[in-house]
Amino acid sequence: MANTFEVIKSVFVKNWTLKILAILLGALSFYAIRGAISFEVPYTVPIEVQMGPGMAVLDKSVTSVEVSFGGSQDDLRRIDQSQLKAVVKPRETNPGGSEVVMIRAEHIVGQGKVRVLSIRPSTLTLSYDREAERDVIVLKPKTVGVPLMGRAEIDYEPKAVKLRGPKRRLAHISAVSCEPVDVDGRVESFTRKVVVLSPGDAWVYQIEPPEITANVTIVTERISRTVTNVAVLAVTQPGAPACVDVEPRVVDVVLMGRSEVLEGIARDAVRVYVNCVDLETDASYELPIGVYLPPEVDVATLVQPETVKVQLREQ
Repeated sequence: MANTFEVIKSVFVKNWTLKILAILLGALSFYAIRGAISFEVPYTVPIEVQMGPGMAVLDKSVTSVEVSFGGSQDDLRRIDQSQLKAVVKPRETNPGGSEVVMIRAEHIVGQGKVRVLSIRPSTLTLSYDREAERDVIVLKPKTVGVPLMGRAEIDYEPKAVKLRGPKRRLAHISAVSCEPVDVDGRVESFTRKVVVLSPGDAWVYQIEPPEITANVTIVTERISRTVTNVAVLAVTQPGAPACVDVEPRVVDVVLMGRSEVLEGIARDAVRVYVNCVDLETDASYELPIGVYLPPEVDVATLVQPETVKVQLREQ
């Protein structure tokens, strides 16, 4: 008995400083590990109710729950909030009934490796209706902003979509709207996919197709500007000995295009001419008038009159 006591005593007494140090290190490691995996983060999680065929949710007490997740900092950082949801599958089969559903940790999906610590509220009250479907008109999308020039006109397809949801709610809906189209600063026409907006709470209705195609045309206003008394120039071969008589000597030039373009054209930038190359002397011609403008100017032109009489004579 004495020998046994001595053996037990030696276990605790021998190298007692090292043993105490090991105990302290073990305790520190335990609390360090526990601290590293005991972080907590709250998220607002939407509720998705999966109904059976022919059934639809008419109303529910809440649309989301507050969920607290626990785990390591790295695991909590990996949570993608867009993937989080609480999925519940009610047992009620009566289209006119109601039900209280418990929301548990197993209903939360998309959180990865972290743990669900709490859910508030933990119950969901649902009322049901028979599911129905109807075609509804899609209203023309509105525009926001102002094009850099001109105005925006929108055409779109399709002009009707299928709306599915509770029969009692669908009875009062005949049209749905879309997200607005941003045309601010636009200078060219473009095409854009536009989301069809739910006529009420998004969880109530299913829309098919969920988007429409909007074709936006930027229409620029065309105006005219007349430059009067522009001298008609005669283009001849270099060194030609003939003189050129032009009648009339001046014409009017009508410029047609966008107002901001026309305003930027100086009067002396507008030139008109007749091509007299290879014409014979002592003969009369009626020639069309050409218009010269800087190459970067995008306008249409009309000369009044469109032709002039030309005669070449020896100097």
